[in-house]
Amino acid sequence: MKTKRIFLGLASMIVAFALIFSACTKSGLNENGAVAVFLTDGPGDFDAVNIDITKVEVKVDKDEKHKRDDNRNRLDDDKDDHLKRKDDFGEWIDLSFAPKVIDVLSLRNGIETQLGTANIDAGTVRKIRITLGTKNSVVKAGVTYDLLLDSQTSNFLYVKLFDDHRERGNRNDVKVWVDFDIASSIVEANGKFYLKPVLRPFCNANFGEIEGKILPLDAKAVVRVSNGAGFNAVALPSREGEFKVRGLTDGTYTVTIEGIAPYIKQTISNVMVKKGEDTKIGTITLKK
Repeated sequence: MKTKRIFLGLASMIVAFALIFSACTKSGLNENGAVAVFLTDGPGDFDAVNIDITKVEVKVDKDEKHKRDDNRNRLDDDKDDHLKRKDDFGEWIDLSFAPKVIDVLSLRNGIETQLGTANIDAGTVRKIRITLGTKNSVVKAGVTYDLLLDSQTSNFLYVKLFDDHRERGNRNDVKVWVDFDIASSIVEANGKFYLKPVLRPFCNANFGEIEGKILPLDAKAVVRVSNGAGFNAVALPSREGEFKVRGLTDGTYTVTIEGIAPYIKQTISNVMVKKGEDTKIGTITLKK
């Protein structure tokens, strides 16, 4: 029997989890192979964002009749999915993963870390489930705060996968990246910090990237990428001033670079992005 291998990992962009399988496919992986998940990150106004991950799983649909029907994902409710190991939409498969606390801010600008792998039988990977523990925290201005889950946020994080999100490799391996948008996922209220996760899947073959370098370093710039259609991403340049925003669909984007005073905000319009390509905007120097 053929098997499919699954790889799961963590990476950072704006603040993101990255789930990796190998090679993008219209069918979504229907022969046995491997799956990998990676986590990636996008920045927020923090020194560290520590996420306690205790378990990572993928939901595999082995029904041949529905292997090309991604509409099934929209019918599969996450609400009570943690109560069932198997249902009409698929079966949950554990990935090999050692529970750990990960500072997702260390995973930005294209850096990622693998969360786990698994060999699975033929089927379509429909969903990812990441289970959070209780050791979540943020560090701001050198002070550590508990990162709480509010009454409407479960410790089970779900990511639904569709055609464009899956990347298939030579041996039917599957790769998927999941962006964890920290800037949008953490809410401060009454001196407390709450986690309301915003997760976005992508794969390198079907999505593009924008990268560049921002100078001077003492501008402490923030890079914002938007497409005028509701998509907004944030990147914090590295210590060398370099940044990368991943998981972008085909289209035209606006890149806004804003530093601290007295540096003047700079906007670059009509930045073209194509799937599978890395758009380089070069070095941008902010002026006072």
